[in-house]
Amino acid sequence: MIGYTLRNWAARIAYALAFGVTLFSVAAPARAAAANPAESFIQQNIDKGYTILNSTQLSDEQRRTQFRNYMLALTDTKRIGTFTLGQYANSAPKADVEAFTNAFTDYAVAVYETRLSKYKGQTLKVTGSQERAADDVVVNADVTSAPGAANTPTFKAAFRVRKTMDGRPIITDMQVEGIWLALSQRSDFTAFLQQHNGSVAALTDDLKRQTAQLTAAPANGGAQKS
Repeated sequence: MIGYTLRNWAARIAYALAFGVTLFSVAAPARAAAANPAESFIQQNIDKGYTILNSTQLSDEQRRTQFRNYMLALTDTKRIGTFTLGQYANSAPKADVEAFTNAFTDYAVAVYETRLSKYKGQTLKVTGSQERAADDVVVNADVTSAPGAANTPTFKAAFRVRKTMDGRPIITDMQVEGIWLALSQRSDFTAFLQQHNGSVAALTDDLKRQTAQLTAAPANGGAQKS
C-alpha cells in the first residue's frame, strides 16, 4: 500500500508543479497580473523551474543539481515531512525523525525529476489568493490546455505559501482538485505506521527503497508506474 500511495501522492504534486513550469513558455503575461507577493512568488519561482528543465546549456548532472537546489528553495520538504508524521514526530526518537525527513526530501526530489518532463502542454494561471494569516496565504490557480495542445479538462490547483523564520516565502502544501496533498499523505503515513508498530525507521527504509528505484531508472520516462 505505501509504495502505491507514495508514488500516487508524489505524482500528483509533480503534476501540479509540472503544469506550473510550463506556464512561462505560453503565458508569460500572466506574471504581470499577480496581485500580491505570494502570487508573484509562485509564478516567478515556477519560471525558474521551467528555465532549468528546458535549458540546453546544462549537462544532465548540472541540471539535476540545479533542479534539486531549486526544489529545496521552493518547498520546505523537512517541514512537510515532519508534518506528515503527525503524532509520531513527537514520539519517535529525534534521530529517526531526522533520518525520515532527509529520506523524504531525497524521495520528493527524485520523483519531481523523473516525472515533471511528462506533463508539458498545459498552462497554469494564478486566479487569486486568500490570506489565512499574516504569514499564511493560499494561492489559487487554474490548469488548462496550452494553445495548440490537445484539449484536456481544466482543474483547480492551489499552493499554500508560508514564511520561514527569516521571513522568506516557501510552499508548505499543494492542493489538487480539493485535496491537500500533505494532509492526504499524513493519513497514508499514519496508516503505514499503525501497521508497522509505529516504526518511523521502517517508513524511512521504504522511502529509501523507492528513491533508489527512481534514481536508477532511465532519465526519460523511467519512473515506475503508479
